[in-house]
Amino acid sequence: MPDRPTTAAETRQAFLDFFREKGHEIVESAPLVPQDDPTLLFINAGMNPFKDVFLGTGSRPYVRVADTQKCLRVSGKHNDLEEVGHDTYHHTFFEMLGNWSFGDYFKKEAIAWAWELLVDRWGLDPDRLYATVHEGDAALGLDADTEAAELWLSETSIPPAHVLFQGSKDNFWMMGDTGPCGPCSEIHYDMRSDEERAETPGADLVNQDHPEVIEIWNLVFIQYNAQADGSLDPLKAKHVDTGMGFERLCAVLQGKRSNYDIDLFQTLLAAIAEKAPEATTYEAADEKTKVALRVVADHLRTLAFAIADGAQPGNTGRGYVIRRILRRAVRYGYQTLGFREPFLYSLVGTLGEVMGDAFPEIVKQRDFIERVIKAEEEGFLRTLGSGLEMFDVLVDYAKSAERARSEKLAPGMDETSTMVSVIKELITKGAEEAREDAADRRRSIFDLVAMAFPEREGDAVVVDQIVSAAGGYKVTRGEARGFYGLYEAATRGRMAGEVAFLLHDTYGFPSDLTALMAREQGLTVDEARFDELMQEQKDRARAAGTFRVDQSQIDAWDPTAEAQTREGQPIDFVGYDTLAVDDARILKTRQVGEGDDARFELVLDKTPFYAESGGQVGDTGTLSVGGEAIRVLDTVKDAEGTIVHVVEKLPEDRDAAVEAAVDAARRAHIVRHHTATHLLHAALRETLGPHVTQKGSLVAPDRLRFDFSHFERVEPETLRAIERRVNALVLQNIPKGEERAVPIEEARERGAMMLFGEKYGDAVRVITFDPDVSVELCGGTHVGATGEIGPFRFVSEGSVASGIRRVEAVAGEAALALVDRAFDELERTRGRFKQVPGTLEEAVAALQDEHKALQTALDDLRRQQAAAGLDAYLHERQDVDGVTLVTG
Repeated sequence: MPDRPTTAAETRQAFLDFFREKGHEIVESAPLVPQDDPTLLFINAGMNPFKDVFLGTGSRPYVRVADTQKCLRVSGKHNDLEEVGHDTYHHTFFEMLGNWSFGDYFKKEAIAWAWELLVDRWGLDPDRLYATVHEGDAALGLDADTEAAELWLSETSIPPAHVLFQGSKDNFWMMGDTGPCGPCSEIHYDMRSDEERAETPGADLVNQDHPEVIEIWNLVFIQYNAQADGSLDPLKAKHVDTGMGFERLCAVLQGKRSNYDIDLFQTLLAAIAEKAPEATTYEAADEKTKVALRVVADHLRTLAFAIADGAQPGNTGRGYVIRRILRRAVRYGYQTLGFREPFLYSLVGTLGEVMGDAFPEIVKQRDFIERVIKAEEEGFLRTLGSGLEMFDVLVDYAKSAERARSEKLAPGMDETSTMVSVIKELITKGAEEAREDAADRRRSIFDLVAMAFPEREGDAVVVDQIVSAAGGYKVTRGEARGFYGLYEAATRGRMAGEVAFLLHDTYGFPSDLTALMAREQGLTVDEARFDELMQEQKDRARAAGTFRVDQSQIDAWDPTAEAQTREGQPIDFVGYDTLAVDDARILKTRQVGEGDDARFELVLDKTPFYAESGGQVGDTGTLSVGGEAIRVLDTVKDAEGTIVHVVEKLPEDRDAAVEAAVDAARRAHIVRHHTATHLLHAALRETLGPHVTQKGSLVAPDRLRFDFSHFERVEPETLRAIERRVNALVLQNIPKGEERAVPIEEARERGAMMLFGEKYGDAVRVITFDPDVSVELCGGTHVGATGEIGPFRFVSEGSVASGIRRVEAVAGEAALALVDRAFDELERTRGRFKQVPGTLEEAVAALQDEHKALQTALDDLRRQQAAAGLDAYLHERQDVDGVTLVTG
């Protein structure tokens, strides 16, 4: 008997258990914020975390893997934001179930296992399932994928008529213009009633955007490498990449026609509806309210997971995406559900109850997520009401303009005369409303239009006509120009781009939010004009200068003979154990750029130099090559993770043995600051709470900088308490514990701190300073015991982004220097006083009191002088046409 899961949690676990049985490694979802892929704002497909394997630039210790991957799609090719809430199957955040083969099994197993799971295990009706295969593509030089079609018929019990050949748009997958690609086979499910299916065959609706004939699983067979000329070369190793929409799958298994009807959403929807000022239930709500409830439920999931994984609301990049999603949810809550106070943040706990077992980060970071969301809600709500009022007023006038024009414009009638007449009516209407409603209106229509519409070339003549026609209303040119702009856009069924820009610039409305509001009013936004105004703003604000890299030189490595003998062997980093080696060999060198801008780089077969990573700066030092001394200016890693030495010049004898010596004094300063960073992290979590996680760092010889998640200022007294805690740990002289090649799962079970933005392998290095204080995964260099750090002092604390605080501090000699400077300043200040009766603080206070008393006396004297001159002013008064004029 089929064992169909009945809940979302059971479905997720059943999928993973099935592929575990098939020999797959089960891995956790990667964070939504990509950790090593600058081409993506967010993970938007299940294959993203494995892209390096398909590209051949990375590898994994397994050849079969399965997971459920958190995904977020709101922009670019996959823009689902506008549809979310209005239909029942689009989401911004969703889970993608997937199984992969890296050069192991291929089409036969992928197809057979998909069928086994869906039909044999879960009991889906074969008559409702359809499989599409690639029909071939002459432009790609490919025949139809008959192999996949035949496997569907031989490995499953699918009806032959349900195997459909379709085009490259839906059935050929490419990572990009070039690179790994291949045909795919989609699995679709027909959710319609038997009566609907009898009337129209499901085969006619596959890939036709029917809301109930939906794709649930895509099996991609990566077998080609696309070339720049459009040709396809067969890959040596063939891969399988599958993705199944989790929410859609749950709807099918639970017999629901809407994703929002599954248990995963029902608890959220009920909580939102209950909190709404006009409490209702999702089932009893009208369609407009249901849309709003769906929007809030979807966007809440997106916000919580994105913030937990490191994204913060902001004005650019992924921060802007998160901010506009939040504002869209708040707007629906405000306009439709009646919320006037922050409400999204209060639903994070409910989300944790629903999804916290599968994704514990939602529970662990609940407090931080709530703080971030609440602060954003409060900020937006302060302007939302005013912005919506402004929008409503302008929409009303735009509609009034279109109605009046339709009534007045007759065949053969002059358009200009009609326009001026209509705009005069709008001005009259605005003036009357402003007089009647003056006490309540924040801005009259005159203020709004004058503010929204800048002067454009060619407006002058029309504006003059409007000013003249307005007569006694005495409109300014700016007001006349605004009414003209509203009218002009309205005649084309549009909301003026100037309105969208004003809402964006003054009230923080994302343009797509304005477009959505306009669409609800039967209007479109003049996006071309909006883009023009945005570009003008960017041009004004753009900073001068652009940094460019000469890419033609980047890969110009010149290998040595030694490199040929070591091909394929990893570079040996020995810098944890020694600061010098005397038998290294040069593998390759290169020069980037010319003249004074030239940069010289070389790679050694082994090195004690630490390359910049994890926030720690790279080592400097000296290379001795054949008697030639060469300074190492920096040490970095290239895109493949190779340690690269940036040197002042390239050696003349590249085949000679190399003595490599790190600047030991500089390294000592660095390790003090790095270990101090670990102690600081621990002290912050102890004092402020477990929501504190690292969001960035810099470890340098002269200072450390540490960014962490916290949503309010750290008060000076709290900062001092943290400083005292770090110094107490220093004085305990806790010895360093170092373990290399620890299995990552073991490290995780032991509670090792995993730092934001770092990518870890299956074996990791664990640095411990007392298991009850600090256990972190770290590749950096450290002191042997905390006593080597010396004194620790904070330099500053402040905000760098919403929900992110930054502290800067110094340790060791740098801290002593800071204290010396402070004492010197104190002594110089004391020296300014000939005699200090008490403490310096009391002396300064007395000086301030004296200054205040003198200022008061001076003000009194000035008033007396002014009063004394009044008689002179009156004496010199003049009579002007019967009016007495006094000046002075």
